[in-house]
Amino acid sequence: MSALNNAVRGLGVAVLSTGIAMVGLAAVAPTASADTVLGTCTVVSSPSPEHATDCIGANLAGANLTGVNLSGANLSGANLLGANLSGAKLTGANLSSANLGNTLLANADLGGANLTNAYLVSANLVDANLAGANMAGANLSGANVFKAKLKDALSVNLAGANENGTPVGGGGSSSMPNGQPLFGSSVTGSTNISGMDPVIEEGQEALQPLIGSAVTGSTNISGMN
Repeated sequence: MSALNNAVRGLGVAVLSTGIAMVGLAAVAPTASADTVLGTCTVVSSPSPEHATDCIGANLAGANLTGVNLSGANLSGANLLGANLSGAKLTGANLSSANLGNTLLANADLGGANLTNAYLVSANLVDANLAGANMAGANLSGANVFKAKLKDALSVNLAGANENGTPVGGGGSSSMPNGQPLFGSSVTGSTNISGMDPVIEEGQEALQPLIGSAVTGSTNISGMN
């Protein structure tokens, strides 16, 4: 009987041990990436045309969204003041009337995004891709657009923008070389570069900010020297 009791006890320990092992295995098993909840906004981890982030008017001020995939997201009217969206994917996103003041958008992909009436004052758009974006009514005053890609962007207003602290028209970058902010660009709609005063160094010819560009619609270059 003593031997039987010992056997039962041993079996119980074995079962218990197996249960612990199974529980432990379940605890460390990999799980699918989950969506991220930021206040009232749920950021979809793997967006698709059928299921993307939908955070109209959400308050995401100061949020860290570095490298996050927000393609196709609806962030219309959202408050992203001071948020970090460096390297974020925002292709086709709706950012109309969004507050992007002081937002970090360096290396962000905003290709085809809706930025109509967006507030981009003092935003960092260094190396950002804005190709094909609709920027009608967007405020870029004080924004750093150094090396920003504006090919086929719609209704760009660069008044007040700068390149690493140098007013647009006086600095150089791969997309805006030799102080010619729209050189070789294809910009449609209403393009405003009024008030630009390019610095012409000795021996240089007068800068032609629209040389080689395909600009259609209403183009305001008043105040150009």
